[in-house]
Amino acid sequence: MENEMQTIYHVEGKLCRDFVGQIAYTVCLEHTYEELDIEFSFGPQHFQPGEVTGEMQERLLTYCKEEYGGGPSTEEELEDALYHQMKTEIHTLAMLNDTFIGGIHRQLSERHMHFTRDEATQGCIPQPALEGVLKVIILAFTVLSDNTEYSLTVRARQGKERENV
Repeated sequence: MENEMQTIYHVEGKLCRDFVGQIAYTVCLEHTYEELDIEFSFGPQHFQPGEVTGEMQERLLTYCKEEYGGGPSTEEELEDALYHQMKTEIHTLAMLNDTFIGGIHRQLSERHMHFTRDEATQGCIPQPALEGVLKVIILAFTVLSDNTEYSLTVRARQGKERENV
């Protein structure tokens, strides 16, 4: 019978507004695995209704005028910018034994980096041996809101046990 994916590492955290930086998690893989899944999620990605104050709107308009010489000119354009265009942007990168094995730089608030010997998620490299030290790096480029929650889960599946001959 085939083994199921087992959670081998899980962490949750919160980021403050305007955080820009990297957070690295290092996981020592206890076995050699034939399948690995790194799941990362965060939220909220966009401002929520009621979160945007008049002061925030004025700050955005002033910033756009100073930096770009203009900005949203109608209430609809301002709402579109605030609730759809502005976003928390966080990406993931994975290293195995100090070698890059994948990264996902897409506008997703939930993503999986999946590895096997023969296949991997787009942006990732198939791995013949999933063993050693796994490092997952969370890359935060923009965080809009205080207490932006994130979750990182690493799951793996060992191969079938070989019988002693």
